[in-house]
Order: sequence, then C-alpha cells, then structure tokens
Amino acid sequence: MGYDIRAWLDREGTPQLEIIDIDSGSVRVAWDCRGDRSRAIKDLFHELMLLSVRDDLTRMQAASARR
Repeated sequence: MGYDIRAWLDREGTPQLEIIDIDSGSVRVAWDCRGDRSRAIKDLFHELMLLSVRDDLTRMQAASARR
C-alpha cells in the first residue's frame, strides 16, 4: 500500500494533514490541530497507529488467503 501525504497550514495558520490511499484515492486520515495542541498531536499519533495496524491486518489476511 502506498500513501500520498498532504500537509498544509490553513488561512488561520492551523496545521492540516491528509493521508490518502494511492490505490483507492480515499482519505484514510484527515487531521487538523484545532484547540489543545498537545491533545491534537496525541490524536494524530493514535490515528497513525490505527492506520498501521489496519494495513498489517490487511497484509496478513491477504497472505493467509494465498495459502
């Protein structure tokens, strides 16, 4: 799986991030840093960990199906 990562600052200077699945074009993670920065960064890392686990499970299922 491949991802396109887009990061930018909006008009108010708020950091934004999107992680897009290259194969499907779907947005897998959409994040902004509104409010408490510390909490927003923790939320981002949580989303990244979940994305990683989902990818690992998908790979494991595909490998099991080939056996």
